[in-house]
Amino acid sequence: MWGSFMNGARFRAGRLYETFWNSQYNTKWTLVLFYPGALYYVRNRAETQFKYRLYIADKEIMPDTSKSVTGMMDFKNGTSMYFPGTATVADAKETFYSYHGGGMSPPAHVRVGCHGRMMEDSDNLALAVRSFCKRDPMLVLWEEEADKFGIGSV
Repeated sequence: MWGSFMNGARFRAGRLYETFWNSQYNTKWTLVLFYPGALYYVRNRAETQFKYRLYIADKEIMPDTSKSVTGMMDFKNGTSMYFPGTATVADAKETFYSYHGGGMSPPAHVRVGCHGRMMEDSDNLALAVRSFCKRDPMLVLWEEEADKFGIGSV
């Protein structure tokens, strides 16, 4: 009984190997490497990072995209960026300006918020979005006019 079972299993394994080896080149490697790789990447990113949409309210604080890593692509409002769960608001600003601005640091008086609430730079981004934004990950960047003139600073 085991002999016939093993013969059948060897035959099926041989047919599977021959089918793979003699299949079209692009189909073979797409099924074996690219699909599992893409699934792993998407799943890993979904489990380790959070997605935020970024909007800029003032034209003065738009990043200079001439030296950007993204090449000729300009920033558009609503662009999605992914940050880990431990990122702070300051980390998000620095990452955004270094990526879209070609290594530039964020302007001094830029603030981040959503739904009319301002976040401090030391706030955890995920917790601030959860509590301030009603789980709507839309971050608005603007320039705080009062900080320019020293109003409200201690």
